[in-house]
Amino acid sequence: MKSLLFLSLTICFISNLKASEDANALVLKADLKRGLGNISHSFKVTINNSNDTKTEVYKVNFNDVNNSLVEQLEPERAKGRKILLKDYDMWLFTPDIKKPVRISMDQKLTGEVANGDIANTNYASDYSAKILGTDKLNGTEVYRIELLAKNKKVTYNKIEYVIKKSDATPIAATFFAVSGKPLKRAFFQDYKMIKGAQRSTKMVIQDFLKKDRTSTMVFSNHTPEKFGESMFNKDRLEF
Repeated sequence: MKSLLFLSLTICFISNLKASEDANALVLKADLKRGLGNISHSFKVTINNSNDTKTEVYKVNFNDVNNSLVEQLEPERAKGRKILLKDYDMWLFTPDIKKPVRISMDQKLTGEVANGDIANTNYASDYSAKILGTDKLNGTEVYRIELLAKNKKVTYNKIEYVIKKSDATPIAATFFAVSGKPLKRAFFQDYKMIKGAQRSTKMVIQDFLKKDRTSTMVFSNHTPEKFGESMFNKDRLEF
């Protein structure tokens, strides 16, 4: 009897482990549809907020999933502002404050956009994934996946991710605070062929309760590029 119980528990453990591995593999595949993975590259982000007429433009130099440098290009009064992500540490540099200030990924950048939304979009390395189930959305079979933060420094404590069952294309995500409160939703849109794969070029972020408050991020100018280590040094951000 004991051997049967042990066998049953072992099978259950292996089954759960396999499901977890499958979920993480799906999230990794989905990540590649929102970026270029671990390939060093640069891209431009244009942000428009529903409650603001100004347009904000950023250039992101992405060395790998742990190192990125965001530089603001527009509006003119904010030009030269920089955000550095080094592993899970983040610093803000502005031309009028010469010493970098430590900030967090969940702090608001603009509108509904947090610092981590633009500097770090890698879910596979930051979250543990579990498939909650399958569903049908507008006639499309989807997976609903729960992502739980691996540490307290990431942008969100929990994400509920919706991806296509057929090819892991991201459709939407709901982001949660540590308290369990849903903060906002994101919708991944305008898929275009970039560097040999269909990738999302538009992300619409909507306040969970005040749905008229949205921020639209448009990604463009994806260019493979190599960067020196000095670019990702917080003591050299003024250069």
